[in-house]
Amino acid sequence: MLTFRPKKQKLTPLRILVTSVLLMLWILLVAPAYAQGGSGQFIVKLKNSVELGSAPTLRRLEKEGEFLADVMSRNNVDAVWLRAGSVGTHVMRWGSSVRDTDQQAVLNRLASDPEVEFAIEDRPVRAFATPNDPNFSNQWALRSTLNTAGAKFDQAWDVIRGSADVVVAVLDTGVVFETPDLMGRLLSGYDFISDVPTANDGDGRDANAADPGNWISTEDSQTSTFSGCSVKNSSWHGTFVAGQVAANTHSDSDVAGADWNVKVLPVRVLGKCGGLLSDVLDAMLWSAGLDVPGIPRNPNPADVINLSLGSSSTCSTFEQSVVDRVNAAGTLVVAAAGNSGGSVDSPANCSNVLSVGALDRDGSRASYSAIGSGVSLMAPGGFTNGLVGLSNSGSTTPGSASLASKTGTSFAAPLVAATAGLMRSINPTLTPAQLRSQILNNTAGFLSPGTSTCTANQGSGTCNCTTAVCGAGMLDAFAVVSAARASSPVANASVSANGLGTSGFQESASGLNPVRLRGSASSVALGRTVASYQWIQVSGEQVMTGTRNTADVDLPAATATSDLVFQLTVTDSVGENHSSFTAIRVVASGDDGSSPSSLASASSGGTTAPTTNNSTTSTASVASGGGGGGGGANTLGGLFGLMALLLAFKMLGRASSKE
Repeated sequence: MLTFRPKKQKLTPLRILVTSVLLMLWILLVAPAYAQGGSGQFIVKLKNSVELGSAPTLRRLEKEGEFLADVMSRNNVDAVWLRAGSVGTHVMRWGSSVRDTDQQAVLNRLASDPEVEFAIEDRPVRAFATPNDPNFSNQWALRSTLNTAGAKFDQAWDVIRGSADVVVAVLDTGVVFETPDLMGRLLSGYDFISDVPTANDGDGRDANAADPGNWISTEDSQTSTFSGCSVKNSSWHGTFVAGQVAANTHSDSDVAGADWNVKVLPVRVLGKCGGLLSDVLDAMLWSAGLDVPGIPRNPNPADVINLSLGSSSTCSTFEQSVVDRVNAAGTLVVAAAGNSGGSVDSPANCSNVLSVGALDRDGSRASYSAIGSGVSLMAPGGFTNGLVGLSNSGSTTPGSASLASKTGTSFAAPLVAATAGLMRSINPTLTPAQLRSQILNNTAGFLSPGTSTCTANQGSGTCNCTTAVCGAGMLDAFAVVSAARASSPVANASVSANGLGTSGFQESASGLNPVRLRGSASSVALGRTVASYQWIQVSGEQVMTGTRNTADVDLPAATATSDLVFQLTVTDSVGENHSSFTAIRVVASGDDGSSPSSLASASSGGTTAPTTNNSTTSTASVASGGGGGGGGANTLGGLFGLMALLLAFKMLGRASSKE
């Protein structure tokens, strides 16, 4: 008796020859489909799949092929089988009839099949964005190197690189406008220093935010005006802070900034030996677009205010009221926690301010950084490893542009401000409270490079941070912007006939608008609004022509038994969109309830091909048919060809094996 037992088969010359021929035929069958197929690939796993070994048996391949062909055929998926993947998956390429915009909808439909465990896009991957700025390799604070406190901006840039519509106000010493790596990134700003000697530019408040230098000479220190101020060269502090936020990235010069496109609003509040609280608070209000007596209103209200400044005091009622007004205007306040090694300085210790402490490259608390319950989070500020940034060669007045390495919470804060700016470029409607919560809820865990753990009252010293004294965690720009980007809308579509409920079999009745579409249950992410609704009819008797652009739509009655399929696309206020389908079978009065002729067109997409968004989080489903694909029986030729060849192989095995 002839039997087929693969484990007992022997490799004869005839079997080797036939196997070679079959493989060549398989290549000929698959190669044209592969070359002519649609763009992209996807991965599918059946619930009854088993993980194939490096040399799967013919019977296992046969069964997998049978199951897969059946699933693809009944879901009308146009695809070509490429190879068996790991953990029981199969890798497939889209057929030529499937448009790029339809692929996610087809995957959603396939994933809803009861025999499918998952169906996902085979996404391309690439190296993280690497700017060509010569000193980027030294900017550890922006990178995601393993076991460092880098804030992962290099990964965040693959999600978003910022927007020129977003403004970060830098309240500091002003900037040197001629700095090449800040060209095109600076708004005009304002000078709020009211004391003329402190301003060091010959007058008090004016519309010129340029930094003239803030040096203190020996002679200055001996005057009553600057008594007690340390002798020092000009710091170019504001230029350095502005560069941390917005140095021209990928410009083949100098350094990279954390945000590739944001605009910086320079506001002078610090001069020789510092500045005054009253000037800082006025500048905060002005930066947020609020009125300040005697000063023209700011034409470019800031999304974020960065304060790399402070004083060793508690937050006063006046300071808190200004912070509250700025927040109410929609502007987030980010402030350096302080460099005294003790508790948090003001205004960083005001409520609803993101207070930023500093970490060294290895993740340890920078020795000088303030810690305690007032710290919101930690970010790179440097200690043994400084932060590289923009500076100036002038020891007093501005000279030529240069680079410098600096450390301090002053330089940790702008990295958080830049992260908030990236978030606003994704979703301009995020409130200050939402910005704060998303930044704090998406931090990285602290590292433990040292032997001692930080305590609240220890003062200066390097130690391992904990959430008890160093805030929520380490700044993680990638996690933050990924969370902001992932908040896609959800289109919730339903349909009823004559108000008798949704889906299933309904009997149409006479009336003005018996078919009712409802999309008002759709939702958008917190802080966003629905920008538009779009309904289209996918298949069935045409009771709707063109598109409808309201959440709820009333339509005329169907005149014959028909499967009506509709698609709703919801777009939110930042341009993210999502589509879903809803379907209902309307049975005309007197009909016997048999399947209507429109059912075939409904399951193949009808006369109007559905469209979907590009979101990988789409969860659209098709209740009765849907879009994308068509011609499944003709487009799985390679897979069916493989099954035929395997069958031939099996028959050959029976003919050449004896009990």
